[in-house]
Amino acid sequence: MIRAGCALVALFLLSLAPGSVSVSARRVQSVSDGGVSNEEYEIYSTLIPRKYIQPNIKLVVIEDRTFRYDFAIENDEPWRDKPRKSVAIDQTAAEDYETRNSRQWLLNKASFKLPMKLDFITDLDLKAIFHGHWGELEWISYYRRYSESRGFIMLSRIGFNTAHTQALLYMGSRCGPGCGDLNFLLLEKVNGIRTTKKELRKKDFG
Repeated sequence: MIRAGCALVALFLLSLAPGSVSVSARRVQSVSDGGVSNEEYEIYSTLIPRKYIQPNIKLVVIEDRTFRYDFAIENDEPWRDKPRKSVAIDQTAAEDYETRNSRQWLLNKASFKLPMKLDFITDLDLKAIFHGHWGELEWISYYRRYSESRGFIMLSRIGFNTAHTQALLYMGSRCGPGCGDLNFLLLEKVNGIRTTKKELRKKDFG
């Protein structure tokens, strides 16, 4: 019986050998085990200065966990938008976005390459400052702590199509009562250069 059990264990271990893992399993494993990729950090580090850095800002504050998407519209899923004449979302990019954003991920401050100081704000920090209310007094408390910033930024994981020529990304910010923005972007890579193909969702507050 012991020998039979050992044989079963050996067969199980062999089934886990690299050559026996399916493509889909490898993909899920790479997403779930690897964390936020260098390619994602490169995109964050390119887009954040374009969108959020202004001459009077000396500090960028980013929420330390990824943020799936929130456009205040129930069941809104821009990565599932139907194809249009000017833009068509690759199905593999949509699936990858959903997979990567099925849970929150911790970001790594050292992986960002920004031209100014960077600080993270945690969920505990937000609760301690705002207590679930985003009023003027709470924002005064926030800016006492992060006086050189203009609010804080939220980022999703980035979903890629198989060829990595398309990317889907949510970026948002809060900067005061009625101040902030929401953006869901479709990026396209042509000849090694990645640009914003389409702002699938965009809303500015204040």
